[in-house]
Amino acid sequence: MSKSDSTIRDIARTLGISKSTVSRALNNHYDVSQETARKVKELALKMDYQPNVLARQLKL
Repeated sequence: MSKSDSTIRDIARTLGISKSTVSRALNNHYDVSQETARKVKELALKMDYQPNVLARQLKL
């Protein structure tokens, strides 16, 4: 898997947390601890995570 293929699932699996926690951390949700948000964002940068534009458009 190349870095650009990273998903929320990959981040969650690596950190041992749920996909929803990863999503909330990436979206600065108030219910995620600062430490968890920091770890998620650092790993997302390291893995070159990019949100799926199509999935975001479907949500809206």
